[in-house]
Amino acid sequence: MSNETRHVGIRVARAIVCCLLSIPFAAPAVVQPSAGDVQALYESRRWFELRDAIAGRRVDPLYEGAVAVAFNQTAAAERALKLALDRAATPAQANDARGLLAILYLRAGRSGDAARLLDDILAAAPDRVDVAQMRATYGAWRGRPNLRIAARRRASVPCSVDASGVRIPLIVNGQPVRWQLDTGASISVLSAAEARMLGIEPDGPAGRVGDFAGGEAPAQTGVARRVVLGGTELRDVTMLVLPDAQPPWTDAAPGSRGAIGLPMILALGSVHWTRTGTCTMPAPNSNPRQESANMVLDWFTPVTRVQFQGTPLDLMLDTGNVGGSQLWERFAREFAPLLAARGQPGTKRLTQVGGAAEHAVVVLPELRLRVAGFDTMLSPANVFRAPVGQEPLHGNLGLDLLREADAVTIDFRAMSLTLHRSRGGAVAHLPRER
Repeated sequence: MSNETRHVGIRVARAIVCCLLSIPFAAPAVVQPSAGDVQALYESRRWFELRDAIAGRRVDPLYEGAVAVAFNQTAAAERALKLALDRAATPAQANDARGLLAILYLRAGRSGDAARLLDDILAAAPDRVDVAQMRATYGAWRGRPNLRIAARRRASVPCSVDASGVRIPLIVNGQPVRWQLDTGASISVLSAAEARMLGIEPDGPAGRVGDFAGGEAPAQTGVARRVVLGGTELRDVTMLVLPDAQPPWTDAAPGSRGAIGLPMILALGSVHWTRTGTCTMPAPNSNPRQESANMVLDWFTPVTRVQFQGTPLDLMLDTGNVGGSQLWERFAREFAPLLAARGQPGTKRLTQVGGAAEHAVVVLPELRLRVAGFDTMLSPANVFRAPVGQEPLHGNLGLDLLREADAVTIDFRAMSLTLHRSRGGAVAHLPRER
């Protein structure tokens, strides 16, 4: 097995969230908040617990809005956060509501709407140098049209599902390409050469984007005027453009140097793929009701809740991670006796957009995780320390575990991950996990 992980791993969330919200982006949640401590649950980003804590209660609309943002309920989030903005007693409280709205809009590709909110945040706090710098970086978004869904109908297309990723055919500005499906990418991304080939012209000053291993890379943004995925047609899709010398596409063929990121996936609503290579978008039987929700969006990061020895773990759902699922700092803290008893020191080389580097890991021989209603096996299980990872998550659920299923459905309307495994014609579906 290769000791190197290659991964797009685009993360614009840290810089944006640190600027937009007063709560810390990466503060470790060492102490478990009590079920009724709404403020602590919000600050530690325990979205499932916060949802349950405020259910049926009259609470600050900021919390209602934050939960709606986490569960991708756009209309409810806008109502609650605009109410929170109206009721805000201080500029800081108002900017928290604006910040959550900006996250909601950026995630949905509403770049122009988000840019206007950045202007409002800076007007309310003119001494915020970080916001001013971010506004300069993303200033090209001002006046840019929002992503628009021109057509959406269900369609099945041949795709490839293998160790190199889930690769889906699409048409960008009239030209066919085949890009990786990457739920871990906060925004769709492509190389500069791919952008030139497709007529996407980067504009605005160069900014910086991060990855999930502590690295950074320069990037600009550009707009694809028309994108077609199966039966869905999107207009004015903002994308990140990376230098050609930047991983992970330095040796990739033309037409494959891009990743379908979160805003485009959210526009599809859901996606279903089979091990044999059929992708359906939106997924069949997609239902916006969220009784079986086992996913949330931690700002820009899709998170699914799994089980380990009866304990819930929150893992980043990352279809772009083709090098092996990971465990992170929070897992190491909460399962320190397990690591001490069974772990062995090792190293793992990670290659993401910020470059390649060796990282120390603790290697567990195996770990059984209950994902989407049945058991999976992570062997070996690599436990990373910071800077790899993102608080307050336990780790990263990559394509290696997802490929154990015969078919996978990721539904951002129902906020559910479902793994299907045929057993004599029957299919295993996901029970509700809390």
